[in-house]
Amino acid sequence: MIDEEPVGAGRRGEADVSAAAGGIPNTSFASRRFHFVGVGGAGMSGLARLLTGSGGVVSGSDSSGGAVTDALLAEGCEVWVGCQPSRIDGQDGYVIRSAAVPPNDAEVQECVRRGFTSLLYAEAVGRLSEGRRTLAIAGTHGKTTTTGLLVSALRGAGLDPSHLIGGEAPQLGGNGHGGQSPEFVVEACEFNRSFHNLRPFGAAILNVDRDHFDCYPSTDELVDAFAGYLARVRPGGTALVEEAVPKAVLSSLRNDVRILTVGSGLWADIRAVEVSEQLGQFSFVPVILGRRLERLQLSISGRHNMQNALFALGLAHVAGADLDGACRGMAGFTGVRRRFEMHTGPGGGLLVNDYAHHPAEIRAVLHTARRRFPGRRLLVVFQPHQFQRTLCLLSEFAEALAAADHVLVVDIYGARESAEMKASVSSADLVQAVCALGGSCVAAGAVAAVPEAVRTARTRDDIVLLLGAGDIDRAVGGIVAGL
Repeated sequence: MIDEEPVGAGRRGEADVSAAAGGIPNTSFASRRFHFVGVGGAGMSGLARLLTGSGGVVSGSDSSGGAVTDALLAEGCEVWVGCQPSRIDGQDGYVIRSAAVPPNDAEVQECVRRGFTSLLYAEAVGRLSEGRRTLAIAGTHGKTTTTGLLVSALRGAGLDPSHLIGGEAPQLGGNGHGGQSPEFVVEACEFNRSFHNLRPFGAAILNVDRDHFDCYPSTDELVDAFAGYLARVRPGGTALVEEAVPKAVLSSLRNDVRILTVGSGLWADIRAVEVSEQLGQFSFVPVILGRRLERLQLSISGRHNMQNALFALGLAHVAGADLDGACRGMAGFTGVRRRFEMHTGPGGGLLVNDYAHHPAEIRAVLHTARRRFPGRRLLVVFQPHQFQRTLCLLSEFAEALAAADHVLVVDIYGARESAEMKASVSSADLVQAVCALGGSCVAAGAVAAVPEAVRTARTRDDIVLLLGAGDIDRAVGGIVAGL
């Protein structure tokens, strides 16, 4: 971590420190004092917001400032940039660190010296889940949108759940919220088996697909991890699973945990009937255990989001929420940032910004765009995320991207990878694979070069699709300015 000027004001006053006495209700946290190291991360910032809203006294630091740390400061967290152990105050609290922060970090060590308990982010979220009516959403694809849909459903039913979402949802007040209702809605991520820290009452598995090859070298290991997640469902709880999920995933469930299937099959416990579509947006009649609800018109695009909505509705049912109100809440949900997020340029051109970084997600976005903008040419800008994922799924990526009218492949965004792995594959390999399938594809170089590459490749009526989970989002402003 670098030493820079502080973002926040001076040291916390004594009144604030004394306010940390006592714990967070309905959790195993015995103190309300929390310090976050790496607070600018997506999950960490959401947890800081949740604990602040639940009465916590929260401070945090990050290696760099920006919009996230500025927003946390405005919301009542004392936040600074760089490693500044001298600013730590309080006793017997909790220091929460991201996975990227080592235990010997100077701020972490100062907190430990003061009697703070040191926890990884996933461990802290696990503690939250133990004392609340936790509703968890797992799956390789669709977690973030489904989590947002569920929060909207519960709010539509008159509840105020706490939530942690792995993306920005401005409509919901951000990626974290400390609510007054006992429900805790959380995105359950399989990376590093972090979802094994949760103790959900209702647990969903949207799908199981290979994605994190650094964690799960084989499909069997991935299936075992999801089975371990379901093994954590509380006695008397409910598991919602997509009807095509491997049966082995259910092998570790307790006998007193109810299983509900979600899908399009006639025998699915939760399904959609009387489906209609208009330009990529779907309406349908949900059926839960034979009960038909009122027709639901989604505001977000894509057939896959109809399935996500069914899962959200199923978990609302598990929570005992009013389902008519839940449907009304979901109907008003407009989505999460970078999930088919549309931007219009000064000349009327359109850009769709999406987090899609897996072949299945790319296929879903392209299918949705074809339905939403019939007859329009699709210009895809794709930044592969991680060298190992690109290498292992090269043919699948090529097949998905070949369905676009033209593709610009940005340099691969690497994370947590060795030099040997980085040398094993390049964006040029993906370009070659797409072209071998008859697709139109060229390399675009670095993110900084993307706006000019789009201006050169784009025809007037193109829809530009900006896809990837790295830092490709930085190109949005430059592209939109030229549309």
